[in-house]
Amino acid sequence: MDPAALNFDQETFRLAAAVGLLVLSTFCANLLLLPDRHRRVRLPLALFFVAQSIELLALPVSYLLPGGEPGFMNLAFELVEIPMTMGQPFLLWLYVLRLTRDPTITFAVPRSVWHGLPIGFACILYLYILLLPAPLQAGLQPGAKDLVIWQSIAMAGLYGATILFYALVPIYSVMILRRLSRYRTRLKDLFASNESRELAWARWLAISVVAYWAFNVVAIVVSEFDLNFPGAAVFDSLLAAIIVRYTVTWSIALWGLRQRPGIVPPFTTHSTGPVTELPARKYGRSGLSDTRLDRIATKIETLMKDEHLYLQPDLSLWDLSDRIGSTTHYTSQALNEKIGQRFFDYINHWRIQDAKNRLRSSDATILAIAYDVGFNSRSSFYTAFKRELGQTPSQYRSKKR
Repeated sequence: MDPAALNFDQETFRLAAAVGLLVLSTFCANLLLLPDRHRRVRLPLALFFVAQSIELLALPVSYLLPGGEPGFMNLAFELVEIPMTMGQPFLLWLYVLRLTRDPTITFAVPRSVWHGLPIGFACILYLYILLLPAPLQAGLQPGAKDLVIWQSIAMAGLYGATILFYALVPIYSVMILRRLSRYRTRLKDLFASNESRELAWARWLAISVVAYWAFNVVAIVVSEFDLNFPGAAVFDSLLAAIIVRYTVTWSIALWGLRQRPGIVPPFTTHSTGPVTELPARKYGRSGLSDTRLDRIATKIETLMKDEHLYLQPDLSLWDLSDRIGSTTHYTSQALNEKIGQRFFDYINHWRIQDAKNRLRSSDATILAIAYDVGFNSRSSFYTAFKRELGQTPSQYRSKKR
């Protein structure tokens, strides 16, 4: 690539944007790799930013290397985006997988071979093109004719890699959304308050990545087929592309840098034994008799009625299990089979019942009542109240007075 042959203003803008994104990505990677108890969890996100940093080197390097015909180093930096971008969807998914891991159950290691195939293909293609003789490399241009077999293989690989990447982005985005859905369900087995653990930002981020992917697909179609429809200029705009990519990268950096795993069991607990996810097969081999389950359920009910344990804002399944002298496995089994509710729903049911009494009998503000009965925020109280009674606390109070 010869930068002098391009429009100066537009190319300067591209260079500035690339350098800015490069600095941001490198800085984020550095922060994520600092010593920390959760560094293993954040490692895939750090590698994501490392891959993006390497990918972004091509344009700045083209100004630093000698001009004229592209040399080997110039070509190496230009093509490195093939393996670097191919690995980014997998790394984002792996980050969410580790972030949502439940240490109370056996962790199923993903089949890395299948996930590594696209990355391996991209690396082989990258090395294959670099090993071609220079005259053959120079002929690898879109629309080129009279290609020899080695060039045809390279061009087919480049087109295949592009199609594969644009297929992987929505696939991994759907996998992330499904993982988050299972994670939110699991949280309801373990915690009574999940506001800081639900990773809503990751769900919106996955949706944003799909939107970014769609933007790029439309931009490619508009450019290739020279389409002209209302708004088509936006998809062919360098400024729009830069804004969209900065927004996605900044969002990943902003939330990813400060996120911690949501399921962290206490160091000292009576809980032993795994708690898997699906109620139908959840306790098939527990060996616990109905009599013992009834006793555990009775203890749970007594704690709620007499000691108002639900008033603890950060109550967890481990706390409840420790109070009744049982394992989390058996406590969860008693809740699901004998009481018929998940831990989250059960505790919030008691909180709502208490809130109903306070709304009828006191003049305290709704926010004060929400905090007094154990909720951590007004929004979570309103959500739970409306789900339980089909009306807001304000509507309930006005009807009961």
